[in-house]
Amino acid sequence: MSVTLTDMEHLSPTQKKTMIRIVEAAIKLMSEKGFHRVSVQEIGNKAGLCEKTVFRYFPSKTELLTGIIRYRAYAKELKEEFTRACRWELGHDLRLAARLYLQATSAKRNAFRAYLSALESVDTNGDDYLKSAREMLAFLHDYMLRMQQLGRVREGDAELMARTFINTLHGYMLMYCLNDDRKVWQSKVDSLRLTIDLFIQGFERKENEEGKKEV
Repeated sequence: MSVTLTDMEHLSPTQKKTMIRIVEAAIKLMSEKGFHRVSVQEIGNKAGLCEKTVFRYFPSKTELLTGIIRYRAYAKELKEEFTRACRWELGHDLRLAARLYLQATSAKRNAFRAYLSALESVDTNGDDYLKSAREMLAFLHDYMLRMQQLGRVREGDAELMARTFINTLHGYMLMYCLNDDRKVWQSKVDSLRLTIDLFIQGFERKENEEGKKEV
């Protein structure tokens, strides 16, 4: 019977370590060679385990890919950090959200590269694939609604504002994952900073647009 990363609280410490070893070995190999060029036997060898043990945790490579997607989840930690450091000042907070997002995704860059090499094998509309994005959208949507209530963000579709911002960050993240040229990536970072500044200018309600409300 297989187990998943979401079931880890039911596993023994040894089982947890074994599962993580398998996933991390798969990430390392798939990020370098691609999903289709890596065998389960190679993953087992990399993890220091036999092929049978890998199959006990992940009956197929597709399920292992799902494990990688769950492993790279980032929204919960990002929300906690954002909530702690949020100032309810749009410029500061959107830059904070972007920085935390890029830090979280860059820390798991190889995991993103691993599953990007197998997109045709991933259900891109499935709950596992979209979970982190949906969670991030939910809390940024709530943030934008609250900022509208405070009179600090212009009236409009708060969900669309949050979604557009996240989609922009996601696009830059994909470029980062797929490009190994640091000079090229630095130019993208400069572009992202400008893009965030434009978001702030477009979303922020100016003082002469009815004055800011009190917190």
